[in-house]
Amino acid sequence: MTYELPFRYGPPVDDPFFCDREDELKILLSRMKGGIHVFLLSPRRYGKSSLLDRSAQLIQKEGGRCASVNLLRCTNEAELAGTILSAVVRHLMTRRGRAKHSLEDLLKRVRIAPRVSLSHDKVELSFDTALAGQDWVGVLQDAIAILESAADKAPAVLILDEFQVVASIGPKGVGGAFKALADQAHKASLVFSGSHLSVMEKLTKGQGAPLLGMGERIVLSVIPEPEMKAFLIRRSKKFDKKLTADNAALIYSEADGIPNYVQQLALAAFEAADGEIDTAAVHAGADGIVDRQIGDFAERFELLAPSQQRTLKTLAAQPTKSVFTKKFMDSVGVANANAVRTALDVLGNRELVSKTAGVWVVSDPFLRRWLRRPLD
Repeated sequence: MTYELPFRYGPPVDDPFFCDREDELKILLSRMKGGIHVFLLSPRRYGKSSLLDRSAQLIQKEGGRCASVNLLRCTNEAELAGTILSAVVRHLMTRRGRAKHSLEDLLKRVRIAPRVSLSHDKVELSFDTALAGQDWVGVLQDAIAILESAADKAPAVLILDEFQVVASIGPKGVGGAFKALADQAHKASLVFSGSHLSVMEKLTKGQGAPLLGMGERIVLSVIPEPEMKAFLIRRSKKFDKKLTADNAALIYSEADGIPNYVQQLALAAFEAADGEIDTAAVHAGADGIVDRQIGDFAERFELLAPSQQRTLKTLAAQPTKSVFTKKFMDSVGVANANAVRTALDVLGNRELVSKTAGVWVVSDPFLRRWLRRPLD
């Protein structure tokens, strides 16, 4: 039996923890059903995966087909092709426990014979690295062709999550190969989803971007404060604890409005409170979260070079737009703008800092809280 809590964070969430995103969900579903490609961009912890899961559930509930795959662990072209083809075949093989196509029939459409393993109703395909590496584009084309044939009778969608990894596969990245694949999908919708915004921007926006103009861009921001406050108050009340609008706003502010962190802090404050989630409970909850992550924060900090550590601490103390001024360079102890740029590149790649509305900030509000603590 699962112990019910008022708030949930970490993995993707569904009802009753899925808050707002109705406008984005409506647009995403419309494009999926219409066979239009979509680029879904957001930093981590903004609810991107929850939105994707929710849309996939609704597509399938209405009779459509939606294959979803996370590309994060793909390290070369063969793994990329095999992972995507496996997801497409696995989805077409089973729906509500019944085979929709025989595996033999599906594999007749694949130019490179894979190794097949079956576990219950789950199909896994793997490829000889040498063979798949020789024609990995062809393997991907086969996957799209299978999906495209499925779109004859109902909407068919392929979600490629953590798509930014394609930029680091191969000597120059393989993002350009997906333009031809998107062109091949006339009826099926491809959803390219990524959490590393700078990489996704290079793939989808600006001169020379390989996927420029290939579909609609949806960029997730934080959930607006009024909607999130109402959600926090409603869920707290359901579990017999009072939360005022002011303290709901404090939770939202302390968590930077980022959905995952808002629910994390709301739960910690809920557990720290007695009958009412007051200001003291919110701060106690935030301190408790930091205390539980000190080891992780310290390890991530120790892996940084001294100039990167100083840059991180300075941004924790005061977010700023002016990172290339003499005042900022003096504060972090570097000699020139290139040193600042290098530090920001490293911190950004490790998702420790981000640029929001032109302002450089520490991405994790609880890491920032730890960095602001006085030394013991």
